[in-house]
Amino acid sequence: MKKILVILIILVITIPSFFRMLKPGIFSTQDFHLFRLAEFDKCISDFQIPCRWAPDAGAGFGEPVFNFYGQLSYTIGESFHLAGFSKIDSIKILFILSLALSAISMFALAKKIWGDNLSALLSSVIYIYAPYRAVDIWVRGALPEAFCFILFPLVILQIENYLEKQKKKNLLLFGLFFAILILTHNLSVILFLPFLVIWTIYRLFFYKKPKLLINLAFAAVFSFLISSFYLLPVIFESKFINLQSTTLGFFDWRAHFVTLNQLFISRFWGYGASVWGPEDGLSLSVGQIQWTIPIIILAFVLFKLFKSKSLNEKDANFLVIFSVGVLALFLTHNKSTFLWNHLSFLSFIQFPWRFLGLAVFSFSLASGELLKYIKIFKIPIYLIVIFTVILLNFQFFREDIWFNVKDTDTEIGSSWTESKFASLPDYWPKYGPLPTKEAPSETDDIKLISKKSSTQTFELKNINKQLEFPISYFPGWQISYNGKNINPSPSQNGLISAYIPDSPTKEVFLTFKNTSVRTIGNLISLISIISWIVIFIIKYEA
Repeated sequence: MKKILVILIILVITIPSFFRMLKPGIFSTQDFHLFRLAEFDKCISDFQIPCRWAPDAGAGFGEPVFNFYGQLSYTIGESFHLAGFSKIDSIKILFILSLALSAISMFALAKKIWGDNLSALLSSVIYIYAPYRAVDIWVRGALPEAFCFILFPLVILQIENYLEKQKKKNLLLFGLFFAILILTHNLSVILFLPFLVIWTIYRLFFYKKPKLLINLAFAAVFSFLISSFYLLPVIFESKFINLQSTTLGFFDWRAHFVTLNQLFISRFWGYGASVWGPEDGLSLSVGQIQWTIPIIILAFVLFKLFKSKSLNEKDANFLVIFSVGVLALFLTHNKSTFLWNHLSFLSFIQFPWRFLGLAVFSFSLASGELLKYIKIFKIPIYLIVIFTVILLNFQFFREDIWFNVKDTDTEIGSSWTESKFASLPDYWPKYGPLPTKEAPSETDDIKLISKKSSTQTFELKNINKQLEFPISYFPGWQISYNGKNINPSPSQNGLISAYIPDSPTKEVFLTFKNTSVRTIGNLISLISIISWIVIFIIKYEA
């Protein structure tokens, strides 16, 4: 009963962060996740599972969006849509869950680290009401990244549980949550890696059981096996798309460092873009309370260390957590350029300020130790801090523009056209120039009859010649006509091209199939998931 009451309190506290979503329509965002959910829905309707192809992306020529972009949040969103919710409401439910469930997951981890409900609740509130959380949802609309805030605490919590109890059940849960993190947003894995590695090594030495690292490494490998249906195509099929375009121009990390004023002092709020220099149109603050409380705790800890020359477990925990937060903030500042230059994989992060997510996670968790150093007026001070956090930041959790629309309104007109051209360079084949107009439904040679996610039908107007179909080239497409199957090649425009000889039939069918890499990945994932379930049931009963 006590646990249920605490969860209810947490959920009530989170309401100001999302209550403005509880009306018809949807708010403006910088990303196009409603479009992607609509495309994902077409995958499921066409029984393309796992989903890989978005037929309307790439200016309507189609792109392998879900072959490379984390799709777990869309899978959950699609389950709500299939249950009867509109796509708009399904997206809003996902955003609400990212706030409410991350509050609960942070509470669970903070209680494990600090040992009491009040400390855990403080960490949870600070975690939710960080300005960057509002930016992620209400400005950028970065759905997969927002969802990862649920998973960060859960991954660390299971590591803690395993190192403490050494139960295989916790090891399995760590592997599962880490796999879910990979499938939700692979870049967030990179962002989270500093905390994961540093904390794991520290706790292994604290428990004096470094050999347990082997078991944790095995569980991480199991995570990769579970997510093989996604990871293998990312590894082996990225060579077919213009992936490097995601690190050039506007997406060059050199243009997106954060100043100290933006990080610690500024309360600027806007719904614009990240730009070169300090005049960004959105908030890039870690949050005044989010960094002030850890600094206060640090002063207490250092004074205690200077006085007693020793640290207890909780103080040591704080110093490690706080240090990772400082490292995360360092990576957002241009003084870390040497690291970005030497670690080339960081270029795919695109925006150094994305490490604000790790800083918010670290500082929120670290803030839970504050109550240990409050000796008088503990409850009044505690309540003042809680209300100050909410009052300072809940004003950021609001929309810029509200669109009173339904699903059908978003799938026609200029908004749909804009969505089709969004992120066009990210997944376009490397073989040809980017299109400047929408895919035609009819040319001098062919006419589009039907268009689904993995099957498209065309009527031939001219035959016995090399034909170009309005579908972007990517391995897996197969052309069928007159009982024959042929594999197309890329045209100079990056589209599907094939020679169609004389045929008694006028219809040509294009079907998107799995390559050997995708098939192997699917099989490994299926076997791994079944194995995980069987092992978990056995260990849970044991």
